[in-house]
Amino acid sequence: MRRIYSILVAAVCLVLAAGPAFSFGEIMYSDRPLNLRDARSPRAEWVGSLYAGQKVRVAHEKDGWVAVYEPDATDPSESKAAGYSNAKFLKPTRGRYEPKPWGELAVSSTKLNIRSQPSVRGAKVRTLQPGERVLVDFPEDDWTVVFSSDATIRSRLNGIGYVSIKYLEPVTEATSSAPAPEPEPEPAPAPAAPVVRQAVEPPAQSPTPAEPVSSPAIRRVALTDAVNVHQSRTTTSPLVQTLEPGEVVQLGLLRNGWYAVFKASDMIRSESSSIGYALQTAMQTNSREAGLTVAPAAPVEPAKSAAPARPQRSAQPVPPAKSVAPAEPVVSAEALKAEALKSERPAPAPARQQTMVIDRSAFKDVKRPDPTPDQNAHGYRYKFLEKSENREYGQIWITLKVFLATTKLPDRTALRDFASSLWKDHRRVTKNVLVEIYLPGMDMEDLAWGVIKFDYDGMTELWTRRATLFGTKFM
Repeated sequence: MRRIYSILVAAVCLVLAAGPAFSFGEIMYSDRPLNLRDARSPRAEWVGSLYAGQKVRVAHEKDGWVAVYEPDATDPSESKAAGYSNAKFLKPTRGRYEPKPWGELAVSSTKLNIRSQPSVRGAKVRTLQPGERVLVDFPEDDWTVVFSSDATIRSRLNGIGYVSIKYLEPVTEATSSAPAPEPEPEPAPAPAAPVVRQAVEPPAQSPTPAEPVSSPAIRRVALTDAVNVHQSRTTTSPLVQTLEPGEVVQLGLLRNGWYAVFKASDMIRSESSSIGYALQTAMQTNSREAGLTVAPAAPVEPAKSAAPARPQRSAQPVPPAKSVAPAEPVVSAEALKAEALKSERPAPAPARQQTMVIDRSAFKDVKRPDPTPDQNAHGYRYKFLEKSENREYGQIWITLKVFLATTKLPDRTALRDFASSLWKDHRRVTKNVLVEIYLPGMDMEDLAWGVIKFDYDGMTELWTRRATLFGTKFM
């Protein structure tokens, strides 16, 4: 009896000791849209955001700031935090609840390395297996951040690492309803057939009508009748455009009976890149699945009336053709001589790599002189070439064309920091900011070298065009 009691006491002590390792901090809810930083300061770099009412786990409060984790996190290390937030905006009970979908489900058909930086030189973090689903967001050039498929916090620090976009494919309805098909096995006896059929055709489960339906699958449809596209998921929101019959679009991010609508050519589909939103019932009634376009069959021309046909003679048997021996090929003396010369001709020497030298002086007097910078930021002299505001696919964009006076090509970090300074000065609610960077020697009326996009929360995209530097001192 005493032995059993000792064992029970030891078990209770182990459970109590292991408890803190599996649960730490406390569950809180953001009372408004909230920025996440990479350090405990409002001046630290923006890494992500929380929507109003989002559930998170917080710990390590210091100077009014807390480390933010996924709600089911079990590792209390600050290196595993998704970012830092001001503690006064996090409450123990949920008030406002305004969920904001983010990212896109994607898969890779082959093994794919996940790296620590958006470059092939970045350290290998882990390997993405074929068919493994991940969330993707924060695209940069040809790279994007990948997250666990069950991640809830949109933050760069919450991501696994970076992968190349060109090796990823969006999850479609086919891949979302069934696992990736395996290679077809060799013919097997009849009893094996039901097993294969069950793996390929799983029974579909209908969603519960009482709960809002949310689906990351992407559909490609062609309109059969006009459908209105609104700015948000409500019929009282402004009308963005009307889709006409025959137009082909993509539908996804189904939530609360509304589809997000994307252009047919869009590869990365997120809320910020959508044209707008359309009612699910309207799309189901006025569209069809867009498959391969089949050319209509050519109409058959009716036979022309002709005179009555004359009676034809009965077919006579055809006598068998006489077999003729194949003629031997005749080769002329000139052909033999040419063939002999061809065989004696030495093999051509392997081509050598040639270097092309660009005469930059040819462009010296063609382009206009560079603008004169009149402002400073992050150690750079610059000048605003143009400021404009327009609406694109239901979103308002503030465009800043900027000439950057520099003798050294800025790296990604310097470019991001400089553009972020301009974004902070022009940041507006419900408006996005587009910064276009021009360098000395470039044509200011042509494409920009650097393109950086921001929404209200922070940077969403950054890329550069190396080809635009042709003829400048940078290339």
